[in-house]
Amino acid sequence: MRFAAIDIGTNSTRLLVAEKADDSLRTVCHELATTRLGQGLGQSNILLPEAQERTVRAVAQFLDLARSLGATRFRLFATSAVRDAANQEEFLRRVEVATGWKPEVLSGEDEAYLSYLGATRALGLKGLVLVIDVGGGSTEFIWGAGSELYAVHSLKIGAVRLTEVYFKSDPPSEEEWSALVRAVGRALAPLRAHWRGRTGQAVAVGGTATTLAAVAQGLSSYCPEKVQGYYLSAEKVRALAERLAALSIREREQIVGIPAARADIIAAGAGILAVAVDELALSGITVSDADLLLGSLYSIA
Repeated sequence: MRFAAIDIGTNSTRLLVAEKADDSLRTVCHELATTRLGQGLGQSNILLPEAQERTVRAVAQFLDLARSLGATRFRLFATSAVRDAANQEEFLRRVEVATGWKPEVLSGEDEAYLSYLGATRALGLKGLVLVIDVGGGSTEFIWGAGSELYAVHSLKIGAVRLTEVYFKSDPPSEEEWSALVRAVGRALAPLRAHWRGRTGQAVAVGGTATTLAAVAQGLSSYCPEKVQGYYLSAEKVRALAERLAALSIREREQIVGIPAARADIIAAGAGILAVAVDELALSGITVSDADLLLGSLYSIA
């Protein structure tokens, strides 16, 4: 049996088709479209018509592709951008009219749990684990061990959201970068008070983390096998964040490993991870290519 999951995110819409292989899932197809549903959301709290149209079109194409590959069970869901938008129902209706499917809107806690499930199952982790999922509109922090979750936090600090709010210059000015760092630090303060220095293994998922792993390895073509399980020390995370924040979007586009569609938001995303390793006293992070897409399939397989 084949399963398909479609994740409607703030920055991208993604498809994963997988099939059962003993007690695990084997990837059949993994596709991504940079749809930027959250464009302008940081200022207006409204999903723009053109962003909705891009996303609806991608969802329809992905559903057709999944069916053509033999998927018979589906999970279609939306995350931060749709969760926070004032015109959420308008978008959900547009998807339903175009495809016959109404997406479920994940809560921040549900999104966090699926990210944790996908990352820990894929890496086979035991003991205390922190999973950090940097998205476009929010970032999830999940502490757990095995199937037991100890703490789940969904914070409104995402790569798209913070880029729009704090970066008015290209490259960002020192003042803009400092303002972003302070904002992330404030958001993390309650987590720092309880979890600083108490984390076992830290894992980062999402496009920011996988892009940093690709940059660190100089991958001219994205390779999931090389990204999965790649370790970034805290010093490396800080150095990458500071380097990217000092460059213009055009200069970031020239760096091997950064897709052009992510060049404008990667500095903010890296900033979130850099502040997180400092605030939580992490020695580094292990990057996982598997995240809530895989987790969502494990929840129905």
